[in-house]
Amino acid sequence: MSHYYTNDQNLPSKEVSFEYFYEGERFVFYTDYGVFSKTQVDYGTYLLINEVRKHSLGSSVLDLGCGYGVIGIILSRLSPTISNMVMVDVNKRALSLAKKNCDTNKVKAKIVLSDDIRTLKDKFTSVILNPPIRAGKQVIFALYQKARDVLDDGGSLFIVIQKKHGAASTEKELKNLFNEVRVLDKVNGHWLFEARK
Repeated sequence: MSHYYTNDQNLPSKEVSFEYFYEGERFVFYTDYGVFSKTQVDYGTYLLINEVRKHSLGSSVLDLGCGYGVIGIILSRLSPTISNMVMVDVNKRALSLAKKNCDTNKVKAKIVLSDDIRTLKDKFTSVILNPPIRAGKQVIFALYQKARDVLDDGGSLFIVIQKKHGAASTEKELKNLFNEVRVLDKVNGHWLFEARK
C-alpha cells in the first residue's frame, strides 16, 4: 500500500498551498497528494516545534523525514544559531515541495533524498523527527538508530509520538540506544522525547 514514507511515482498530483502563522511569522507551504498532512501543519509537528524551540539545537540540525519541510523551514527562520539545516526524506515529491517551500519562505537548507542518513557527510548537533507511523515500527526504530549514528557526541534526537502509536515502546528503544532519555512533556496523548547521545 502506498503512503507518504514511500516513493510512489503513480500518484495523481494536485498541488495546493496554505498559509501558516507561527510566533507572528507568516509561512506559505505548498503540498500535494502523497505527502504527510497535506492540508495543514499537524498537531504533533506543532508540539514538536514548540518544544525544540525551548532547547539549544546547536549549529547543525537534521530534519529527518522532512516531508514538505515545515519543521526545517520554521526552525531555520526562527533559530539564528542554526547555520547548517539538512532536510532528508525518501519521498521525491515531498522533497520537491520542500525545495519550493524553502525558496518561497526564503530559507536556506540542504535537501537530500536518502533512505540511509549514515551516508551523509554531515554530523549533527540535533536531529528532529516526527516518525512516519505508517511505515511501521521496524522502519521507525531503524531511524532512531541511524539518528544516533549521525549525531555528535552530546547531540540530541527530539521526537514526538502519540501514546497510542507506541510511545512506551519508543521510550524503551531509545533507552537501549542513547545515554540519556527524557520525556519532555505529555500533551493530549502526545509524548515529546529528547534522547541524548
